[in-house]
Amino acid sequence: MTNRRTLRISIFAVGLVALFLPVMASAQGVYDPYGRNRGSYGRYDERYVRDSIHRLDRLAREFEKDVDRALDRSRRDGTRREDRINNEARQFRNAVSNLKSRFGNGRDLNRSRNEAQRVIREAQNLDRIAGARRMDNEVANDWAHIRQELRIISDAYGFGYNGYGNGTYRRNDDWRRRIPWPNN
Repeated sequence: MTNRRTLRISIFAVGLVALFLPVMASAQGVYDPYGRNRGSYGRYDERYVRDSIHRLDRLAREFEKDVDRALDRSRRDGTRREDRINNEARQFRNAVSNLKSRFGNGRDLNRSRNEAQRVIREAQNLDRIAGARRMDNEVANDWAHIRQELRIISDAYGFGYNGYGNGTYRRNDDWRRRIPWPNN
């Protein structure tokens, strides 16, 4: 009788251990309430952030060329405003290039934090000054892709970039201004 009872208890104990073994194994990780484990940048891993920076570098080069081409075919051609917008696009591309080289293999976000802040700041200036939405469709499309990459990078670094001129949340009501509402 005691052998059966002992056998039941030991089978029950082995079953409990087998049931809770995955839970105990997952609890062996380091507790990090801020999600800043090495190789983990919030929702993204270091490879994803690195790839995003590389995509942003390629997009910034294309954007600079497309802005120059669009301005050459606009009424801003030959004005100081054209020079200013081209200069802002060049500064943005240079900031992205510096971020790419400083990020390197991406082992430490603090190493490239200042460059990432500069990229976000230059993007906000460029968005405010150039208003890529007001240029041709190709430039607007380039800027939309750039904004996606900037959101990924700002999330990884913990910045608050929403893709608008001042970096704060604003509803995008541009479509309402384009509708020809009847005047009263």
